[in-house]
Amino acid sequence: MAKKQTRRSISVSRNTYERLKAYCETTGVSMSSFVEERVGDFLGRSERPVRKPANEAESNDPDVKLTPDQIFTF
Repeated sequence: MAKKQTRRSISVSRNTYERLKAYCETTGVSMSSFVEERVGDFLGRSERPVRKPANEAESNDPDVKLTPDQIFTF
């Protein structure tokens, strides 16, 4: 059985990639660690508790707004 994929990729411009790579090589941090840390700073950490609906009717409410930490699970 195949393992569940837990990593995803994103596309950035060549210039952004090269600048990020140079910075990470200079500071000795991996590119993925740097990106995850910065995205976490911006969107919030995934370890934060996720609000769960009190009942099933509430979960079907189209007016319920999700926060970034409920959408993005980095």
